[in-house]
Amino acid sequence: MDSDDLRAEYESCRRKYPTIDLPFEDFSARVRGSGIDVRRVCHEDLFLATACATGNHIAWEYFADDYVPLLRRMAARACRQFQEGEDLAQEIVANLIADKSKLAGYSGRCSLAGWLRVALSHALIDRFRRRKREVSLEESGEHEQDLYAATSPSDGRENSLDAAWGPILADVLQEQIRLLPPRDRLILSLYYAHGVSLKIIGMHFGIHEATVSRWLDNLRRTVRKRVERELHARHRLKPADIKGLWQWVAEHELFRLADVLGPNCEAHSLSGSARGIRRPEGKN
Repeated sequence: MDSDDLRAEYESCRRKYPTIDLPFEDFSARVRGSGIDVRRVCHEDLFLATACATGNHIAWEYFADDYVPLLRRMAARACRQFQEGEDLAQEIVANLIADKSKLAGYSGRCSLAGWLRVALSHALIDRFRRRKREVSLEESGEHEQDLYAATSPSDGRENSLDAAWGPILADVLQEQIRLLPPRDRLILSLYYAHGVSLKIIGMHFGIHEATVSRWLDNLRRTVRKRVERELHARHRLKPADIKGLWQWVAEHELFRLADVLGPNCEAHSLSGSARGIRRPEGKN
């Protein structure tokens, strides 16, 4: 992304947050310093987070209006107790205000809402760990357990942590699908978002429908492996934990492929010429 494109993104952010005074130079440095492809950055979210991290009071007012209610709802679902959810949400916001470097650590790789889900899950795990330390072995009558295992999603039946970790899996899944090459995303869009049959997709790619089926199987396996690898690398989740989360996300309908693929894939409608659809490279 060149300077003109980045300037255009900056102006778009200013239109959304017209009263936040964040210099273009600061925004540009934050985007380019994110360490990821600047075209994939959530620019408006990064603009707001950067302004909040500098102590901009107006930015914090926007954050309070747009994200604190969302954080309270997520905390209430995760805790399943209104007052405990309120306390947890207030704790997270207080920590963000007290330590502005936390928001400065937001890179824009995912949405700010998704980033807050991760912060919520970590805060919830820390709360369970604190409680566990407060209960002596004599009082509990139980053997000491690994703290992480005790607060992992596999323990969700007791601690209801699936509500915190399920949305995180959904966010990582969306992220990994968006990172797929355009042609792979097109295949997914045609089959899953638009309901186009394997036979019709094969006709327009000039291949047999069985080959299309193999492409889809490979894509599903590839995306799943990448998601599970990211969950383990970022959050140290175990395979058994992740397996349960897949089912939880499906049951709660947290993920819609059509929303992830967006309107760009819809432009590749089969009503157009087949010359606009090329075979994915490296696939047989």
